[in-house]
Amino acid sequence: MTSVTVQLSEREIKALKARTGKRNAEAALKAWAARANAERTVAELRAALKESLNEEEAGKGKSFGSGREAIRWLES
Repeated sequence: MTSVTVQLSEREIKALKARTGKRNAEAALKAWAARANAERTVAELRAALKESLNEEEAGKGKSFGSGREAIRWLES
């Protein structure tokens, strides 16, 4: 299993908690990610992560100014 560090503002954490109904920030983020990717299988998610890591290593990674911007991009 891989650990991922995400930096979110207090406002973004509050929004995630409100959207998911979770009290804990980590649980809220996990619930949101699971809901956002509900149609993808575990194998598809692993493949997407591997592709993303390869793109990042090649200097093609997408970066965001804030967690909110990243969430909007993921939701689109």
